[in-house]
Amino acid sequence: MAETTRTAASAASPNAWLAVNYSVIFPGLGQLYSRHWVKGNVLVAIAFGLLLYATWSVFGAEGNTLRGFWAIGLLVVLYSFSILDAYRGTQPNYASRITVPKGRQDPWYAVFLSQVLPGLGHLYTQQASIGGVLLLAGLVTVWLANQFPLVAPLPPIIWAFGCYHVYQTFPHRSRRQSTAITLLILGLFLVRLVLGNTPNWIHQTFEQCIVPSESMMPTLQVDDRLFVHRNPTYRPETGDIVVFTPPSSWRSQLPTDHTASLVVKRVVGQSGDEIAIADGQVWVNGQRLQETYIQAAPAYQLSSEIVPPNSYFVLGDNRNNSYDSHVLGSVPQENVLGKAYKIYWPPDRIQPLE
Repeated sequence: MAETTRTAASAASPNAWLAVNYSVIFPGLGQLYSRHWVKGNVLVAIAFGLLLYATWSVFGAEGNTLRGFWAIGLLVVLYSFSILDAYRGTQPNYASRITVPKGRQDPWYAVFLSQVLPGLGHLYTQQASIGGVLLLAGLVTVWLANQFPLVAPLPPIIWAFGCYHVYQTFPHRSRRQSTAITLLILGLFLVRLVLGNTPNWIHQTFEQCIVPSESMMPTLQVDDRLFVHRNPTYRPETGDIVVFTPPSSWRSQLPTDHTASLVVKRVVGQSGDEIAIADGQVWVNGQRLQETYIQAAPAYQLSSEIVPPNSYFVLGDNRNNSYDSHVLGSVPQENVLGKAYKIYWPPDRIQPLE
C-alpha cells in the first residue's frame, strides 16, 4: 500500500526537465506546468510586456531604441531565470543544483537537448545515425531559410520532429504523456516559426538607411541611422523625408564619391506642381514654401518647371551642398522606398522625424 502511494505521488509530481522544456518555449510556462500559478502568470506577463515594449521602443517613431535594447537584455535575463527556476521549482526545498540524468533515464532531458539542436537528444540516447541526420538537416535548413525566406517553415518542422521522435523512441519510457508532448511540440513549432519569420517580416516592413552625406543637415547628420517604412502604396507628401534608390539619370551625373545605394532628401513638390527657386526661396505653384528646417537659404536660381507625372521634386535641407532635383531632376515614384520616420542610432540622436 505504501509503495502504491509513493508511485502515485511520484507520477503526480511535476517532472523537472518537462518544466524546463516548457520554459524554453516561453518564460513562465514551466512554472504554470508545475502549478506555481502566481509566479508563472507573473513571468508570462512580464515577458509579454518586455517583448511589446522592446518592439515599440526599437521600431516605434516615439520609442527610444537604446531602451529597447535594454528591454531585450532584460528579456534574456528573465528567460534564463525562468528556465533555471522551472527546474528548481520542482525540487524539494528549491534545490539549487541541476542534476543531469545519467544514461537513458529521462526522456524529457532528451527532448530538451533536441530543443537546443535537433539530433542532440538522439545522440544522448545513442541513436547516432538519425541524430547525425537531424543535426545536419537542422543546420542546413537554417542556412537555407536565411537565404530563401520561403523555406522558413522547414527549421521549425525539423526541430519539432526531432523532439517528438526522440520522445517516442526513448528506451524504457515508463509511461506515455501524449498530451504533454503534443502541447510541447505545438508550442515549439509556433514559437520557432514566429522567430524564424521575424527577420523576413522586418526586412519587408522596414528599410535601414545610413545618411551618407551632409546634404540633409541640420535635420540629419552624417552616419545617422534611419528607419524607413516600406509601403508599396505610399505616396509622399510635401515635407516628407524620403529614402529612394537613385534613378539612372542621377547615377550618371553624381560625383564619383557619391556611391551610396540609397539617397535621403525632402519632398518639396509632387506630380504637376510648378517649382521655382528665386531670391533664396522655393516657390510651389506660385506660393512661397515655408521652411524652418533648412541649413541656409538657397543661393541659386531655378526657372519654373513642372514636376513630371508619378514623380517628386526633392531637395536637401542643406540646400547649397546637395545634389538633388534642382540639378539632377525629379525622382520617379518607383524609386521611392518609403518615408524616413525615425533616427534610431546613435543614442544621442534618437528622435522621430516629421
